[in-house]
Amino acid sequence: MGNHGISAFGVETMSPGVPKISNKEVHHICGELGFTHYENMINLDKLVDRGRFRFCAFPLKIRGGTGSPVRAVAIFDQSQNF
Repeated sequence: MGNHGISAFGVETMSPGVPKISNKEVHHICGELGFTHYENMINLDKLVDRGRFRFCAFPLKIRGGTGSPVRAVAIFDQSQNF
């Protein structure tokens, strides 16, 4: 995905990884490819067939942290000019 201009993606599972690759490794690989990912997302089914939307994620400020829980928000725009 990182080679196709993807800047971020989200999954409903605890990790977007595959068997035999640790979650820590997945985080490093995503960082090297220049994109981030979101885990344990819910209600993704409510976005299906609703059109394009802008995704915003509001993280907690964790000193020294490299990740955080986020408040994930989908913002739909009738003009679809993203």
